[in-house]
Amino acid sequence: MIGVFKCLSACSLGVGTNLSIKMKKLKILITTALLFHLGLIQAQNFNYGLLAGYVCANAHVIKNNEYATRLFYPMHSFNVNGFIEYRFPGAWGIAAEPGFIRKGGIVDGDNHFLGRFDLQLNYLQLPIIANLYFTDRFYIIFGPEFAYLINKGGNLPVLPETYTPFEKEAYKMFTPFEDDTFEISGMIGVNYNIISKIDIGLRYSHGLTKFSVTSWINHRYPVGHGTMGYSNVYNQYLQFIVRYKIKPG
Repeated sequence: MIGVFKCLSACSLGVGTNLSIKMKKLKILITTALLFHLGLIQAQNFNYGLLAGYVCANAHVIKNNEYATRLFYPMHSFNVNGFIEYRFPGAWGIAAEPGFIRKGGIVDGDNHFLGRFDLQLNYLQLPIIANLYFTDRFYIIFGPEFAYLINKGGNLPVLPETYTPFEKEAYKMFTPFEDDTFEISGMIGVNYNIISKIDIGLRYSHGLTKFSVTSWINHRYPVGHGTMGYSNVYNQYLQFIVRYKIKPG
């Protein structure tokens, strides 16, 4: 009887040990499956891709004196960006859109040089925007846009070297851009998902920091004696974009 009892005890111990090992393996398998499923869900909430757009740039002069007149007119331009976005459970998402954009405007009419020229300001930009979804297809975007001026172009006039420093100060159109190469703007817009991988959108952006200063002069006075005040100049633009989403994996 003792031998039989020992045998039964050994068998019970063996069965219990095997069952414990199997339970541990099952727990590991379930945990792995849950983690994989969670990672898959999170990956599905991420999108990345490319966007490009038509930009109607028209710099804005803050008229802080009574002599200020209209200076800028719309200029056709463009942007090219990448983007990565994450949609949280519910109605909110967040996106970053690093890329290139040309801002500025056309100067025409009553200006110091009595001519027409393009002010083309080329920026590296980084909008950080929040997405608020009303449906799976329609959402609004808003947030800050950070930009860094890399160079400027267009047929910008150059003051003659024969001008005295006083004359150059009176007749300058803008302050040196090197003083305001970094810019912060506010952006708002709407997006619509027309098919699974393509969105279209309409946006408006306005500078929160100036990119330059312009002076106002009275041409009836001798050169250098007709300065009537200064105004800050801010970038602004209206933008139509197309986004192409590249699904992960």
